[in-house]
Amino acid sequence: MIIRKVALNSLEEELEAIGTDKGAFDIFRKKSKVLILKIYDLDSRGANMLKQEFLSAGGDVAVNHNVASWKISKTDCLLMGTERAYERVLEKISSEPYFGLKEAKEAVQRIFTGNQLPIFRIQGRTFDFNTDRFIMGILNVTPDSFSDGGNFTNTQSAFTHAKEMIEEGADIIDIGGESTRPGAESVSLDKELNRVIPVLKAIRSAYPDIPISIDTYKSEVAKAALESGADIINDISGLQFDSRMVEVAKEFNTPVVIMHIKGTPKDMQKNPIYQDLMRELLEYFEERIETLSTHGIEKIIIDPGIGFGKNFEDNLKIIKHLNEFSLFNLPVLIGLSRKSFIGLITDEPVEDRLFGTLAADAIALSNGAHILRVHDVKPHKDLIKVFKAIAYSVPGTKSVISEEKNGKSKKS
Repeated sequence: MIIRKVALNSLEEELEAIGTDKGAFDIFRKKSKVLILKIYDLDSRGANMLKQEFLSAGGDVAVNHNVASWKISKTDCLLMGTERAYERVLEKISSEPYFGLKEAKEAVQRIFTGNQLPIFRIQGRTFDFNTDRFIMGILNVTPDSFSDGGNFTNTQSAFTHAKEMIEEGADIIDIGGESTRPGAESVSLDKELNRVIPVLKAIRSAYPDIPISIDTYKSEVAKAALESGADIINDISGLQFDSRMVEVAKEFNTPVVIMHIKGTPKDMQKNPIYQDLMRELLEYFEERIETLSTHGIEKIIIDPGIGFGKNFEDNLKIIKHLNEFSLFNLPVLIGLSRKSFIGLITDEPVEDRLFGTLAADAIALSNGAHILRVHDVKPHKDLIKVFKAIAYSVPGTKSVISEEKNGKSKKS
């Protein structure tokens, strides 16, 4: 007798292969996947009640060992169970709005009810983050960026590089006129404007339909760029360094990339310390999203800020746990390209970190990244094609690939 260990992402394929009634697919899906959620600082009485309900539903809750003896009043909890188990527990505690159970129920329900990502329309292009992944090509118009500083400091060289990235398949061109590498000093408003606006106008004139983002934390630079044809604000401060940035984003109704940073580029790598890295990042984005939403800004992209106030271990942990940001139901952008943590792993100089970058970005895609911000467009375009072919192979990848090929052949 042959027995296989079936991966969860192959469940529907295997159900179909053995001839299971398709009407039962959803039932088996809810019974098969164990979901682990962490709740912080729950009242110990509520934690005990939650544990009993999960046990009766076939799941469990891990709590601090002092909860049973009532030595502590609050505890973090790990909830473990199938989707069916969660449904049963949520129904049971719906009439128990005390000891933090009401808030716990609402938090868990958000996980199950909001799993549809937004679809953005930018320059006539559709960015459906539910079914596709995208490339943001880096265009640093700076003399001191860590990787390509000084390579594209005049309009012609910058335009030529943008042209190459567009022809290689970049979905977005990200223009920055101030280095944000560790230790970088800020530049004046006029200097940043003089660097980015001529390049932006040249690209927009030649490529009217390419989405362009402006990498800046200055509201005046963002406004000038948007007036010159930019479409997206990419702000390392999450729209916090400049209080007027929120007004600009709202005025132009533009998508915004909000990044997490600890400190400023000048001091962010001076011994950054976190008590609970992922908790602090999730709390940061929860606050930022809520604040921006109250100002009418809904087109939000999350960037956890690899290398921005994080040490080597922090960077690896964020990539490993990237799927935790899915609870916000917003697209996630990740910028790993050629960064120092890759150099520490591979012992390669910055110009030789492509292979390490590809490996890291492949894992990031598997863990929930939707946009890869990169220096090397063509290799990453191929990476995404292969990722989609494998990740979406059940169901329908063959038809997707064949449709793409047929579309190309018809155009040619």
